[in-house]
Amino acid sequence: MAKLRPNRAPERSLADEFGPVADEMRQLLTDSGMRPYRVFAVVVEHSGGEEGRGNARVVSEVELLPTPLVSQRGVRTKLGPGGKSDRGFATISEVSTRYTEEQLQRSFHVKPITEGVEAFYEVRLDARDGKNAARRRYALRDVPELDQENFQWVLRVSPQDQKRSPSGELNKSGRRRWQPKK
Repeated sequence: MAKLRPNRAPERSLADEFGPVADEMRQLLTDSGMRPYRVFAVVVEHSGGEEGRGNARVVSEVELLPTPLVSQRGVRTKLGPGGKSDRGFATISEVSTRYTEEQLQRSFHVKPITEGVEAFYEVRLDARDGKNAARRRYALRDVPELDQENFQWVLRVSPQDQKRSPSGELNKSGRRRWQPKK
């Protein structure tokens, strides 16, 4: 009878060794055009120290590779007095296990997320939609789930309203916070 104990070397396990093989198979799906949605981890910094104040600039933009599988089936467009907005949830699965939970939580930002810094995931349709491809912005909804049996991370995300333009320009208006008159 085998002695029951935790895995003493998970970084050298069979499941860990198959992660790169799964990545190669996913790359084949990308190369054959079956992964149309590209996913980027984007970090934006506002010079005014808080969101919507001062000039906004993209600090980093890192593409998740190989291209993950994106399901936006749970996202619905809502019409309101201010225009259209996306509501619901999306799932980004088959994310490579070479990423760490910390990288996925912090959207690849190298320093802590502070006031005036925002991190989000951006989903774009690949070049088949030309230069006018919409950029959908998402925030992590839950803790990233490591599904080691399927050699993947699963990210559950919620849509955000402050999207970038198809060319990547930041929304100039930002979210305005109410300020009392001086």
